[in-house]
Amino acid sequence: MKARVKLSQFSLILTTVINLALYIGCFATLKEPAQFFCLLGITLALLITFMLFAPVSIKADDHTITIVHILRKTKIPMTDVVSIERFQPTMGAIRICASGGYVGYWGLFRESDIGRYTAYYGKASDCFLIVTRSGRKYVLGCSDPDSMVAYIRSRIKS
Repeated sequence: MKARVKLSQFSLILTTVINLALYIGCFATLKEPAQFFCLLGITLALLITFMLFAPVSIKADDHTITIVHILRKTKIPMTDVVSIERFQPTMGAIRICASGGYVGYWGLFRESDIGRYTAYYGKASDCFLIVTRSGRKYVLGCSDPDSMVAYIRSRIKS
């Protein structure tokens, strides 16, 4: 099963505004090499970071749950999954090392009711929580979370 990650309106607007500001800043500083290269470095660092970590889709099969990013994949073995349930992160979550809306929500967060977790989602309303045998928690989100949760749940009980 595969489902795309859809971004919230806030994420779309934030991503667009930040990218436009960086691109305009780069063009505006073309005649000032120090500022241009500094801004270009920041822009490239952001682009590479989001291509490595921002989720594009979630795939699940009999053996793994795969979070697909632009440049890599994160895999969670199905045998490691202890539980899965629908979950909606709150706006009160603390970003430890994470994006709070730039090309979605991804990274390491802390929330009072579940503790530390790694998140890869686009909209808070599309999320589910996975807990592994080692105690790691993942909050994932995709366009069809109910079907994804049902699919994964059927694979971990067998």
